[in-house]
Amino acid sequence: MADAEHPGMRDREAALAIRLLVSSGQSPLRVVPVLKECLTIGRRPYNDIALDDLTVSGEHALLRTRGTESVVHDLDSRNGTLVNGMPVDRRVLCDGDVIDIGIYRLRFVLDAAAPGVAVLPEASVAALPETGQTIAFVDFLGGPLAGTVQCIDRPVTRLAGHPEQVAVISRRKSRFFVTHLEGPAFPRVNGEAIGLTARQIVDGDLIDLAGVTLRFRLGG
Repeated sequence: MADAEHPGMRDREAALAIRLLVSSGQSPLRVVPVLKECLTIGRRPYNDIALDDLTVSGEHALLRTRGTESVVHDLDSRNGTLVNGMPVDRRVLCDGDVIDIGIYRLRFVLDAAAPGVAVLPEASVAALPETGQTIAFVDFLGGPLAGTVQCIDRPVTRLAGHPEQVAVISRRKSRFFVTHLEGPAFPRVNGEAIGLTARQIVDGDLIDLAGVTLRFRLGG
């Protein structure tokens, strides 16, 4: 009955399978097969792909697949949806494209029996070089992480070590911004509270987060 309602679906599934390889930082999390025409992505648990972090909006994005075309749509999310490092409202996806949603990364993979279509190994989800894009760091100058360094190598990076004081650093082309998400006090940049707006930061700026000082610096 299902084949009668969707002619050719079985043939298409035999020739083409779509997967999303979900990771966070350098940690692969899971592989999600795309078996529905519409997949919702967001922080709320009722989404088809639930991503539990405050950098993700409740209803963040939608993946719509029709025939051989898959399109990701941003749903007016707070931190935006990026494909291959570029913010998008709507984007047709190609094999190997990378979707960044908050601290999560979803790699779009086509598995095909037909020759000429590359199949990416699942292990590749753990690393995606972003050639030509500036990498930055924060040095922890105090607190339990004093002496450690966090790499800011993704479009949106949650600052480590503060489960109740949530802030992120986002990259927009070659500029970096710090944004308050949750917690009793706003982050401070060079002694000035940033409020609810995204504050641009530059090499050498000092960020105070819940009483812990971090130094922002650009990579070499």
